[in-house]
Amino acid sequence: ILPRVMAAAQSNIVTVAVRRINTAALQENIMDHIPREAVLMPNTSGARNAEEAVRIARLARAAGCGDWIKVEVIGDLRYLLPDNGETIRATRILAAEGFQVFPYMNPDLYAARALVEAGAVAVMPLGAPIGSNRGLQTREMIRILLDELRDTPIIVDAGIGRPSEAAEAMEMGAAAVMV
Repeated sequence: ILPRVMAAAQSNIVTVAVRRINTAALQENIMDHIPREAVLMPNTSGARNAEEAVRIARLARAAGCGDWIKVEVIGDLRYLLPDNGETIRATRILAAEGFQVFPYMNPDLYAARALVEAGAVAVMPLGAPIGSNRGLQTREMIRILLDELRDTPIIVDAGIGRPSEAAEAMEMGAAAVMV
């Protein structure tokens, strides 16, 4: 189904949790379902701190997944909110190692600036908590990021529940939306 969804969405980037990539030949592997022409962006889902995120990113690179990495550091297991401080630390380390870092973050201007200074190639503020389908609950904070970080792509991530919400984020000026 993934190739059909990607074609319909005119998308060519797939993010996948490194922990979900199964390298054992005897079991089904999510990688078998991702079109070869897709750009793979592994993520550090499951990381609780910067050190874990860095380790996961290095494993992804060693497995041949390239230099793009979506950094997700989630210390809060109830609401799955990103830890901006740990995300900044991981971004600094990974960018220095040549990764193209796309950090998932709470939409905070100071944290976003710190992420850019640390070497992030974009910032990915949440629209609402992961899996909540609540839409653009952080609309005004995202608007501030769009106004202040004009040279940095803003990719709205998480919480989008309807196509109209993704369209709204794009109309606000987001470079992309993760769905």
